[in-house]
Amino acid sequence: MGILHLLVPRRDALSPTAVERAYVTGIDEVPWVSRIEATADGLIVDRPVTDTGNFHIPWTVEGYGETVLTTGSLMERSQPYLLELELARGTLNRIRNQLAAWELAGLQVPGTISDRMHNAVDRFAQAATSQSDPAEACRLAGEVISISLEITVALGASYAQQALTLRHASAPKLLTLLGASLGQAPLNNAQARIFLGTFNSALLPLPWRQVEAAEGKQNWLLADTQVEWCQSHGLKMCSGPLIQFDGTDVPDWLYLWEDDVENVMSFVSDYVRRVVDRYKGRFQVWQCAARINTGSFLGISPQNKIRMALRVVEIARELDARTPIIITLDQPWGEYVSRQEADLPLHLADTLLRSGMEVSGLGLELNVGYYPGGTGRRDVLEFSRQLDRWSLLGLPLVVTLVVPSGRGDDPQARLPHQPTDEAWSRERQDAWVQQYLPVLLSKTAVQAVMWNQLCDSQPHEYVHGGLLDAESKPKPVVASLANLRHQHLA
Repeated sequence: MGILHLLVPRRDALSPTAVERAYVTGIDEVPWVSRIEATADGLIVDRPVTDTGNFHIPWTVEGYGETVLTTGSLMERSQPYLLELELARGTLNRIRNQLAAWELAGLQVPGTISDRMHNAVDRFAQAATSQSDPAEACRLAGEVISISLEITVALGASYAQQALTLRHASAPKLLTLLGASLGQAPLNNAQARIFLGTFNSALLPLPWRQVEAAEGKQNWLLADTQVEWCQSHGLKMCSGPLIQFDGTDVPDWLYLWEDDVENVMSFVSDYVRRVVDRYKGRFQVWQCAARINTGSFLGISPQNKIRMALRVVEIARELDARTPIIITLDQPWGEYVSRQEADLPLHLADTLLRSGMEVSGLGLELNVGYYPGGTGRRDVLEFSRQLDRWSLLGLPLVVTLVVPSGRGDDPQARLPHQPTDEAWSRERQDAWVQQYLPVLLSKTAVQAVMWNQLCDSQPHEYVHGGLLDAESKPKPVVASLANLRHQHLA
């Protein structure tokens, strides 16, 4: 076993759930199943191997809220590490590596960013040489982290601006789809005006639980209404997942067949066949399956989930050979692998593609800032790097996401996914979109971006994650999305 001792003088930087969400990865970025224990003076990390590794933990940074930070590579040693210092080292190192890669690719780095980098490096040198006074070293390391996150915002904005300028040189308006889920009820006139002024496409949920609440009796009224509304207003359409492997959209009657794989497979196949046959040729993207890597579906084994996903794709391809088909994976950093034996999402996607699954693209679900059932907030550069990793698979990407606009009571939320940070607000939700959406739009691999929760006034999964509040009034983020759409997209 490999033990790491981490001193944490500033315990207020750790939220109540930060330790249980922390994890360790090897050089290949695969999380190890580890035991992390809080002690009086810090943390003890017990790993199954003695190799060097990177420690990842949600860390509260003033002005930024909780952000998942990463140390440099740590080896096992008797002397404890100062966690905040190592997080500063790792953050600064990642920025320098990314900056070098982008400069090599032709990025013009503003002088202000270079000046900040020199400042951060000097401050880190002071912190590293002050370890005999842990409190002072951590104070200086905290300043390095704050400066570094400022740099990530500025560098991400510069990268996105230059990349978008290059894209617009050959296409004044990009064909990227920008949309949101239409939810579980028809939009009223006010909601419809906001939607049409903001998006060029829509995500239609098609929840099995609602369509076939009683076995053998389908109700297509809502789906038909939403499809016709989209077509009448020239909106491109992406289906919600036909099968969501966390079981949230499974009709109650199907639980009678729990653990009966063949019968469940038969019911799933019949439902997918009905949906695709009814709407073939009308959708621009079929999202066949979602949360394959994280969901627990009626007690079915991981092997049978993969088999079921393959069958769903096969049926959709057979009935509608022309419409692009995608499968969607959740939590693309794979932090859940540190808490359970499971496949890393990138590895699972590669396995599915090698197995002969005929998909036209991959979906990435990013429910940022929620736990459980979400992924921690990362800085802009790490966000960009993760997208680049997925693009190496050579397929277009469809990103579905949601970001909280606050915490507290939300009577329409039906799942226990809570924002992890009290700093989330409407303003911070809007700031996230302004910082991260341009990076998404700048990536040629990203073909669509879908906000997976429109209204907080309807039943939904994520607390305060909608674009419209509980009274169906637009949050500030709507104006930012509309501006990005009109500035960059057809």
